[in-house]
Amino acid sequence: MGYHETPLDFAPRELYAFNHRFDDAAKRFRTLYVARWPETCLREMLADFRPNTVAIQRFIERYGPHAAADIPSEPVTAKWRQLNVLAPVTLDLCGHIVDLTDPSSRYVIERAHVDLLAAHDLAHLDLHEITTSRRRVTQTVAGWLYDQGAAGVRFPSKLDGRECFALFEGRGFLRQAGPIQTLTDPAPAAFITVTTEWELAVEPT
Repeated sequence: MGYHETPLDFAPRELYAFNHRFDDAAKRFRTLYVARWPETCLREMLADFRPNTVAIQRFIERYGPHAAADIPSEPVTAKWRQLNVLAPVTLDLCGHIVDLTDPSSRYVIERAHVDLLAAHDLAHLDLHEITTSRRRVTQTVAGWLYDQGAAGVRFPSKLDGRECFALFEGRGFLRQAGPIQTLTDPAPAAFITVTTEWELAVEPT
């Protein structure tokens, strides 16, 4: 998924915060994220629209079941749907992809980063550490892999476990492989699937 005008490009460097999972901690390269399935792309982008189930439960416990109707929900706005699109792509790589779902690959990385893991009180570099918010760990690992000639990494989505890739700037490129798919009405099936399963409010376009 990407911005409708340039869905295959990086965000402008002057607007880039280098806070994504596999951005280089030294700010040498940005990352592009792609997923095998459109539903995974949409889950990653729409996750923040999900209602906070714990907060809702506490509200209901305090004010009673009848108060559930008073809880506001933030809709997926028409503007958001207009600004974001799905783009089918192929990967053009100058280097290899490191598969972080492979235990042997993670073990090599783990052995090379003993001090880093110790500093974060980690015994191992498991998938949990790859998919959580330990940015210092994943960004340091990405920089090291970049120095080893990697073009990116393969990792599982924390939301549905499906295949995702992070491509390192200057090593991994996206090539459009079909027509751009808008998220406006009539909405694509993948958009309907994700918004329905999370019971998201959706503004019509």
